[in-house]
Amino acid sequence: MSGQAKRPKPGERKIQILQTWALMLQESGDARITTAALAARLSVSEAALYRHFASKAQMVEGLIEFIEQSIFGLINQIEQKHADPIWRVQSIALMLIEFAQANPSMTRVLIGDSSVLEIERLQRRIHQMLERIELSLK
Repeated sequence: MSGQAKRPKPGERKIQILQTWALMLQESGDARITTAALAARLSVSEAALYRHFASKAQMVEGLIEFIEQSIFGLINQIEQKHADPIWRVQSIALMLIEFAQANPSMTRVLIGDSSVLEIERLQRRIHQMLERIELSLK
């Protein structure tokens, strides 16, 4: 067996990049995460990051997609469980609080931290997602 590190399967590196960035957001407090720091944490070059994502904005979009899939998957489960609208609203509100507590780095993305405020397209995407959550509560 050679001493080379095992190459990740297609798609795994992309997920690893997003997970590492989320972890760094959680650890960094208010500090900005640079692609250089992210690459160093992953022991890859910045160029390797850009083989998976065309830009830092695309990395943020990957985090937003993860948040959307997670939250709306849970909202759909709640809506399918019970028809009672009061129970649904309470359950959705509780789920959002628990999601925020369990995923502080994702919450930073939702509130506009982590380069989101710099890119209008990402601001709109976050705003649309929050509007969808609001509609679920109505």
